[in-house]
Amino acid sequence: MLKKVGILLASILIVSALWLTGLEVVYARVLAFSTNVVLDIGGRESNITVERDTGTDLFRVHRTVDGRGSTYPQELQTIFYPTIIIIAWQVFLAFVFGWKQFIRSGKWNIGIFFLCHVIFLLLLTAYHSSETARFFYEMLIESFYVIAIVLIITDNIRNPGMFINTGSQKV
Repeated sequence: MLKKVGILLASILIVSALWLTGLEVVYARVLAFSTNVVLDIGGRESNITVERDTGTDLFRVHRTVDGRGSTYPQELQTIFYPTIIIIAWQVFLAFVFGWKQFIRSGKWNIGIFFLCHVIFLLLLTAYHSSETARFFYEMLIESFYVIAIVLIITDNIRNPGMFINTGSQKV
């Protein structure tokens, strides 16, 4: 068990270091691209870019309503820190249960989390034009940690021997 905790802490430190050295911006650009693809399908009144403003990385929403353009920002860190938790958890699973479990769990966990981020950015583009979008945006902005914890708990339920030695583990 102590070895598993050490692997979990090491994966958190490694993912955090990678995240702070540029992985966050790469993820943000992929997320902005994916959101813009969805916005293109629905008609392009808005788009999202990733920018650096006074040393802070942020999403910038560009909207055109009735021929007038407007922009507004959303900082990356406030919504992306739980992503570190999910990625570090997946790295942990790769070392403890092997690559097969990593891929099986990762496609769900990372996919669900990515989808939540896309929905969040879609709500952000409608923030100033819809009270419903504003409500769900404000609800979701504080929920990413909860979503991450629920995904991790779900993995623990599916794999009951994760931190309790059942004699059927590799580590």
